[in-house]
Amino acid sequence: MAAESLAGVTRRVLAWVLDVAVVAALIFVVVGAVDELLEPTVGVHPDAATLEDVLSADEGRVAVNAVLAAGLSACYFVVPWALVGGSPAQLALRMRVRGSGSDASLTVGRALVRWILLFPPFATVSALAAGVPYIGALAWGIAVVWYLVLLVTTARSDTKQGLHDRLAGSVVLARRPAAAHGGAGVR
Repeated sequence: MAAESLAGVTRRVLAWVLDVAVVAALIFVVVGAVDELLEPTVGVHPDAATLEDVLSADEGRVAVNAVLAAGLSACYFVVPWALVGGSPAQLALRMRVRGSGSDASLTVGRALVRWILLFPPFATVSALAAGVPYIGALAWGIAVVWYLVLLVTTARSDTKQGLHDRLAGSVVLARRPAAAHGGAGVR
């Protein structure tokens, strides 16, 4: 039998980094396959008359790719949180996400709220702002500040619930192996 305690910040950040790497690779493969089926989102024209015309982006396809990436990310996190209690990396690192104050799994609604708060669509905003660098830079700047807020609120909370957990009604627990019993007693 395994005992559970609140998952620490380091373990949670490691799971987040691993999950983001996996979902980024998944998005790269799927968006690449869509580009292969259709036409590339970004065109390269080395013989263009001006430097500005060397690269061109199909804004409609950029938007489709952004929506596709957000959808894949949502499915990657929301479905496992609601069905099995953790993202793939959280499960691999022996953690689970539960409803706070209960042992119940997150509902799909709470899992979706948690995803929106943890993985806000800043990348989507940034992609949609292609060609408007200041808006993209602002979106990424806001994302960094948001993640720092989540990190600080998680680290400073007695229950290790960051702002995203409190708003979504979730808590992350760490499973640890039960202590081995020594001696000749019954195991």
